[in-house]
Amino acid sequence: MRRRDFLRSAAFAPLLGTPLARARAAANLTTPAWAPRLIVLDWGLVETLLALGINPVGVAEIDAYNDSVVAPLVPAHVADVGLRLAPSLELLQQLAPDLILINSSQESQRAMLERIAPVRAFAVYTDAGAPYRHSQDVTLQLAELCGRTSAGHALIDATERVLAGSRAQIAAQCARLQASGPQRPLYLIRFFDGRHIGVYGARSLFQDVMDALDVANAWHGPTDYWGIGVAGLEKLAVSPTADVLYFDPLPSGVARTLSSNRLWHALPAVAAGRVATLPPFWGFGMLPSAARFAEVLTAALTRDPAAKTDAGTQTRL
Repeated sequence: MRRRDFLRSAAFAPLLGTPLARARAAANLTTPAWAPRLIVLDWGLVETLLALGINPVGVAEIDAYNDSVVAPLVPAHVADVGLRLAPSLELLQQLAPDLILINSSQESQRAMLERIAPVRAFAVYTDAGAPYRHSQDVTLQLAELCGRTSAGHALIDATERVLAGSRAQIAAQCARLQASGPQRPLYLIRFFDGRHIGVYGARSLFQDVMDALDVANAWHGPTDYWGIGVAGLEKLAVSPTADVLYFDPLPSGVARTLSSNRLWHALPAVAAGRVATLPPFWGFGMLPSAARFAEVLTAALTRDPAAKTDAGTQTRL
């Protein structure tokens, strides 16, 4: 096992006792005698299939998937078929898939891919939003496709239990801190550079999870159909009482300069130490990402107030 994969597995070890992990383990005990040979070009579909106990024969950009999605990891024997938007057609043909799975935004590749195998597209992120509900629907479709219907229902139920447990933990924390006032809203961001950020809001999976956990989002600005808005860093001052959570990894330029970034340190949340760092996440995942985000967000909101962020500011969320 590569050192990076070992360390990532070790980081995920505390989550192995969760309902989602137990459902995944149960699914792996009931592997069907046959499953279609699948090549998958969308990472949300990949994480869902792996959670159902189905290993594709080929996945796009495996190293980047493992770095961004984090868990579940793609097994070492699965072939990397190249870029999500430009896979190796020669390798695809050699793998002889029964089906190639894509998301609805990859439809422009259909004609090319159908020269190799039938293509099936799934719509999770759309202009209508609600990716969590769509993820549930697509999970059942994938489970039926692979003869794992019961595993699909188990994954949905396990995710619901994770969200319910997280909501209860956050509510209990709010009750303990009631004297300090109501829970503050938060901004959930990803840095693009030292002055520009992506802010998650309506139509994002993270928003659906925050709604399920009764956590208020401070961002009410526009978002694309992936659920992310692009804004200047100064926009985080619009709601001065809001906390700020940002995802690792930081772009290299930001990592070098954030501690001296005057605009960043002038933000009310940063000045007050109401900032926390979250581990890497793929922002466009499905149920496994939803469950993992719920647990990570809950840990951030109920953590020891004395904890420090990587930027050196005290965290008091």
